[in-house]
Amino acid sequence: MEGSDVEETIVVSDVSEDFSSGDEGGDGEGLLAEPIRGVRNGALPPFVNKLYNMVCNKETDSIISWVPNLNVSDGAKIFAIWNIDEFINNVLPLMSKSKNFDSFITQLNNYGFKKMFWDYREYAHEWFQEGKPHLLKNIKRRRKQAISESEKLQREIKKLESASTEQDNELNVFKAYVDNTISNQKRILETMARAMKSTIDHHNQVCKMHGIENNNDATQNSTLVGEQSHKTSALGESSFAPSCEIQAKYISTKNARKNN
Repeated sequence: MEGSDVEETIVVSDVSEDFSSGDEGGDGEGLLAEPIRGVRNGALPPFVNKLYNMVCNKETDSIISWVPNLNVSDGAKIFAIWNIDEFINNVLPLMSKSKNFDSFITQLNNYGFKKMFWDYREYAHEWFQEGKPHLLKNIKRRRKQAISESEKLQREIKKLESASTEQDNELNVFKAYVDNTISNQKRILETMARAMKSTIDHHNQVCKMHGIENNNDATQNSTLVGEQSHKTSALGESSFAPSCEIQAKYISTKNARKNN
């Protein structure tokens, strides 16, 4: 089962904050003073000693206890805090001088305990097991190691590389967004251009059709006018010629009578 660190905070002090040795803890003197079998008295860090006694205490099983192991041949390897409010108000004061739960979590982290599930307050340590107190001597407090300048530089380089990679990813995402936007706008403009061309072609076609009809009307009108003029001219010539001849004969006859 994989677990994650309880907290990131590292406390360097050799003495557990608010979890000192001896019979400190007020109301928990008699409860936590019982020595652990298999371990020489005083050989364990105070925090580990008090925690093991508290987890094993049957009177507080409804608040903090071992998580039963499905493998009946082996003891439990995980303990859980079942009631956080009861633990802070009634159990934590038996282990420390205050009710500071964050300090308790920090101590778990300092001694290498891991939280097994992010949504449950279940913790474990490879040397913290039910019925095996002799393993507790292997639990050591973490020490803060000095970091060399080269290690600091390498960490800074990794941070910069990580930041650069993140910026490159963001830049690529933005570039893809811009390219997609330009492509969409290009398609829209092409669609609009095709629509405008279609409208103009349709307009020109309509105008062309109307132009042919107007020319036909003008031709027909010109033909009718020409026909009417021709008829008028023909009628004039045919009617005028006889009248002139008659008048000429009349004048000639009249002149002949005068001479006689």
